[in-house]
Amino acid sequence: MNKSIVNQQSIKQFNTNKILKLLTSTEMISRAELAKQTGLNKATVSKITDELLNENLIKDLGYGISSGGRKPKLLKFNPDAKYIVGIKIDGTDIYFTVMNMKLENVFTQRIEINNNDTGIIAELLKESFNHAVKKLGIEIKHIIEVAVAVPATVNIKGMILHAPNIGWKNIDLSEEFKDVFTDIPINTFNEANAGALGALHHITNPENTNLVYVSAGIGIGTGIIISGNLYRGKMGLAGEFGHNVIVENGRQCHCGRKGCWETYASEQAFYDSLERKGLKMEKDIEKVFTELKNNNPIALEAMDELSSYMNIGLENVARAMSPDYIIIGNKLRHFKNYLNIYDEIQGSKVLFIDKESHTTIEGMGFVIARKYLYHDRYNVNN
Repeated sequence: MNKSIVNQQSIKQFNTNKILKLLTSTEMISRAELAKQTGLNKATVSKITDELLNENLIKDLGYGISSGGRKPKLLKFNPDAKYIVGIKIDGTDIYFTVMNMKLENVFTQRIEINNNDTGIIAELLKESFNHAVKKLGIEIKHIIEVAVAVPATVNIKGMILHAPNIGWKNIDLSEEFKDVFTDIPINTFNEANAGALGALHHITNPENTNLVYVSAGIGIGTGIIISGNLYRGKMGLAGEFGHNVIVENGRQCHCGRKGCWETYASEQAFYDSLERKGLKMEKDIEKVFTELKNNNPIALEAMDELSSYMNIGLENVARAMSPDYIIIGNKLRHFKNYLNIYDEIQGSKVLFIDKESHTTIEGMGFVIARKYLYHDRYNVNN
């Protein structure tokens, strides 16, 4: 292709991205203000915004209030132009969500499961998906992608190599679920990596941030962010701190090793500890809260034990990665007020996710929305 054409395409793509970033970060804005803030001439802004209007990515709100001159014609980003389906599967529950381009949940459903057979899960997802599409009144062509998060070792190609807490090995969910989401791309994420991206989305200065997200649920997974970017390693398998050994010849782990961090500091480890101490409970957080509030000595002892092992693993993370933040999410975040976790380790601040929306699903949505918004629109080879 002619070099001058490539350069023109690159410049136009750069200018479009500048305009989109402003549109997505403001409630409404005029073309004149877009030109002023981007430094682009009005003709360029007008041409690009006309194209974005044709894509339905922005809306024309008509004329605003004049401040002395001509009335400004206002534009607004349209978050409902496209949608993303986000799914989190953790072995006991499925969280099914439909998000718009601002990552706002427009449909969400929690599904309890007691069988991890992919065929059964596919049927449950099909039911939820059909219900969501009908309720929202959206067309399939307006769904960009389906993103699935699993607590598993996931390679660069999206193949699940091993999900020990679910019992999956060598599974391609894009094949397993293709009849549920016909003609929609399906992307599989490691659950902790997605959580790390979701946590990063709420950091003030994300591009310069190093963090490790600790997903402490039925197991423990970790996602690593270096200088604002997800670090996956050569094969996409980096960050398996949950399977670092913290007790030599300790308890058997699902991964085949003994003494792994997740066998001592996960949600499952906590319930196992209660049972060993004579207090068998269902995996019900509210019931655990009741026992803790009533100062049940077994529950308090198990929580102290959990805190101790969690701190050991967090110290390993801090010493290995020295991040700005270590952020704890998933089920154990609910026990924040009962866990005795260090506020800072080796200079790394330790924080808990404190919002109720699912950080993991939001992280996947963030990646997909950015990929769609800032894709190369002007390459004729695309």
